[in-house]
Amino acid sequence: MPRNYLVYNSHCRISSLNPYKWEVMRHFNPIAYNHCKTRPPLTQVRYDLSTQGYVLSVDPIAFPSYNVGNTLSCCYQDVERINETNVSLTPCQAFTTNAQLSNTTDSIIVSCYSEMEQIYINGHPTIPERQAVRIRLNQWAHKDRGRRVPSVLMIGIDSISRVNLIRAMPKTAQYLYDNDWFELAGYNKIDDNTFPNIMALMVGYNLSNAMKHCSPYKVNGLDKCDFIWKLFKEHGYVTAYGEDAVKINTFNYLKKGFQQPPVDYYLRPYLSAAEKLLGGNIVLGLPHCVGFETEAEHVYNYALEFAKRYRNDSFFGFFWTNTHSHSDISQTSSMDDYLRGYLQRLVSQGTMEHSIVVFFSDHGLRFGPTRATWSGHVEERLPFLFIWLPPFVRKAHPEFVQALQQNRNRLTTPYDLHITLKHILSLSGRIGSLESLGGAKDCSKCHSLLQPVTLKRSCEDVAIADHWCTCWDFQKYDMNSNQLTYLAERVVNYINDYVSNFDNGSLANLCVPLSLGHIQSAYKAQPNEIDGSDMEIYWLIFDTSPNNAYYETTVRYNRSLPEKDNMLISRSPSRLDGYYSEPKCVKVFSIEKYCHCRR
Repeated sequence: MPRNYLVYNSHCRISSLNPYKWEVMRHFNPIAYNHCKTRPPLTQVRYDLSTQGYVLSVDPIAFPSYNVGNTLSCCYQDVERINETNVSLTPCQAFTTNAQLSNTTDSIIVSCYSEMEQIYINGHPTIPERQAVRIRLNQWAHKDRGRRVPSVLMIGIDSISRVNLIRAMPKTAQYLYDNDWFELAGYNKIDDNTFPNIMALMVGYNLSNAMKHCSPYKVNGLDKCDFIWKLFKEHGYVTAYGEDAVKINTFNYLKKGFQQPPVDYYLRPYLSAAEKLLGGNIVLGLPHCVGFETEAEHVYNYALEFAKRYRNDSFFGFFWTNTHSHSDISQTSSMDDYLRGYLQRLVSQGTMEHSIVVFFSDHGLRFGPTRATWSGHVEERLPFLFIWLPPFVRKAHPEFVQALQQNRNRLTTPYDLHITLKHILSLSGRIGSLESLGGAKDCSKCHSLLQPVTLKRSCEDVAIADHWCTCWDFQKYDMNSNQLTYLAERVVNYINDYVSNFDNGSLANLCVPLSLGHIQSAYKAQPNEIDGSDMEIYWLIFDTSPNNAYYETTVRYNRSLPEKDNMLISRSPSRLDGYYSEPKCVKVFSIEKYCHCRR
């Protein structure tokens, strides 16, 4: 394979980007990690095997760091979920040096006072023993008859491309390369933002079918959805899900969320309370420090504890962070040392001996000054994906090792990862064959990454629209071409028609129609062998008025056809500049990037 490509065949050519190209590096400034507090937390929780419960205690080592007068009084409150947006706190229960927590307690807020003044507040999420969960685990373990069943731990980070992982977190990336993780370097996103890419991974649906079968805008919509964690739970696994940045959670931002907790251990109620009560700071519009830790660390530590508590059982954990990566190309560099150390902690506590671990992202950075560059265009479409297989799986299935090595430089998708999770479940022996589980509902040609991926795969084969496809080489096109203006104006008309016709025209009177400003850049694809000779593919970046917005679109153009048929816009055009701070008269994420609200 040519050196400058990640994937190279007659159906797909994905360029290998230089992470340190000047057009990106001039905007990249490494950020140092700073501790949220100068002193350690006064309290801690630990799981006591003898009592099978958590013990809350005052840390005698941290005690001298606090200005405690003649008296110290502490108490804790249970955090209880009311619904997705509200929690309640129980009355504060006093303790002196330690307290045994009830197994009905999921998380607590602790406060300490000296001389009637609050000197400390902190929170502790826990993974309490639950009788119903233990019965499920034991019943299925009995059926296993000593067979080893791999657990699954998924650690995801929002908005980090494969290239930015290498650029911003070189120590973490190098650790993965040095320690026999399997990289899927041709992993291509299938849609614009987090939600549709996660739905493809966790359900196997594209956005259209997700809206049809389990709309997040309807009460109980998401609860009806066949998330992969449900399948694992039905076959004897304990499940968990945690995500930081409560307001922009994947299943909650402008959505209804879950009416019932979707998993056995759900971190959202704790973080809802922690963000409100523990204090901290905001960085680039998102919570950063929440109490004594960054909010991302709350999620990572919860995942660590979950994997530790159930190390001898079968578990499925899905953990996602936004706060150190969502808004800036440089910000995540502050977590490099931490994440390398975190992966080492997973090793030291034995998680890697029995678990398949998936370390991944959903897409690259979608906004900011680098996004309009060629590098930014490609990076946004190529998230990172690394998979760890424990030794017992490698030994039992050397064909998995061979397949993952072979698939490193082949086009792969979140749909493939969805089927891979089903394949892992089939290894448990608790369910029929992988074929009996079905594939990804919206990608009939996708399949498990533990099997060899076909070399000659195109984006069309695996349900990736032109706009998200990285399989073409593009070259700059003449900016003075009348054809570009013609194409761009038709795209703006498409946007206006989309807004005016959305939801039967109910939003049309709220938004001002857009006009084409300037075409900022234009590229034309070099066709692959399978592409028809009559079809031309263009990538355009242009601005519009009166919203002063930047958009990117991919169009197919066939000049030999009549005008009504000669242009196809691939998916909805992308918005390249941030728009979250703009006044919002509509609260639908697919429309708000196009709507300039009437004054």
